[in-house]
Amino acid sequence: MRAVAFLAACGLYLAAQPVHAQTQDMCALMARNPGWAEAVRSASLTWKVSPGTILTVIDQESRFRATAKGAGAVDANSLRNFGFAQANLRTWNWFLRDTGRTSGSRSNFALSADFVGWHFTTMEARTGVPRSQFVSHYLIYKMGEGGFRRGAPPQARSLASTLAVRAKFHDRKLWDCGFGADGDDGDEASDAAPN
Repeated sequence: MRAVAFLAACGLYLAAQPVHAQTQDMCALMARNPGWAEAVRSASLTWKVSPGTILTVIDQESRFRATAKGAGAVDANSLRNFGFAQANLRTWNWFLRDTGRTSGSRSNFALSADFVGWHFTTMEARTGVPRSQFVSHYLIYKMGEGGFRRGAPPQARSLASTLAVRAKFHDRKLWDCGFGADGDDGDEASDAAPN
């Protein structure tokens, strides 16, 4: 009886935790949010960017908070970074136009997952850096194309390297729990695994 009460209490405790408190277990996060799981699968297949990469970027940028606000660059043509992917408005609007959308909120998870994949793919075309090179692409994501070309400070490169390891870890765990195992998802995800 005590064991049942203990397990019930643990379940209530875990259910009450904010999403970002459990992001080391992406399998559990995807199981709790099937709409998010489908969005990540779709973005991964569309852009050939691994699920672990997409989830790592969103986790780092917003801790999976839809209305997260960042301190990104502000000028006449952009607004502060916002939403799951912490996109600035100028880049977000470029993404919407480029993907044929007329509108879409930065607080929409599916669009944010798509944005991350689109960003890695678009910057591969613009810079020649393969999208599988997580460190370089995360630096481009954070610093912009121009900032990346000028060179990243050591602490930014160190963070990007840590996140690259985390993305690989998430990809392995997601594969182990069968996240990409139905159909051809697994092959696509492994092809797009971060370096």
